[in-house]
Amino acid sequence: MKPSNTITLTPRQKARELAFQFLYRFDRETAEEFTPGQIESEFRKHSEHFGEFQHSFDFALRLIQMTLKEIRSIDSLIAAQASNWKMDRLGSVEKAFLRIGTAELMFFKDVPASVTLNEIIELSKAFGEDDTPLFLNGILDPISKLPEALAGKVPSDS
Repeated sequence: MKPSNTITLTPRQKARELAFQFLYRFDRETAEEFTPGQIESEFRKHSEHFGEFQHSFDFALRLIQMTLKEIRSIDSLIAAQASNWKMDRLGSVEKAFLRIGTAELMFFKDVPASVTLNEIIELSKAFGEDDTPLFLNGILDPISKLPEALAGKVPSDS
């Protein structure tokens, strides 16, 4: 993985980066299911390892917990949009970004879809291949327009 660039990230941007890193590790190391307490404990160790601040921790943990709690429905939504790809053929980087992006689009009604899409795409530029942002956008944009994603969502400023 490419290192994060030296640009100062907002707390939510940093939270997404931490959630991505944790879920990337989760996909690469183990498929075992964690209890919410185990997730928090593992994530606390992860964030301490990277020396991250508490102001990013809460949003990142919420994003991780929701992603893992809803992973089956999230993977199903991704698979429906990635018609030529099977989940086991997706790279771990792309899978982690798609999972947190889908979780945020579907379950975080307080974050406008345009913000989620922009943040995931920008973050993927630091960790993915050159074509990763386009690939992610091709799957996440249609998910953002599903009735279930739009229901109760905070509107975009644009």
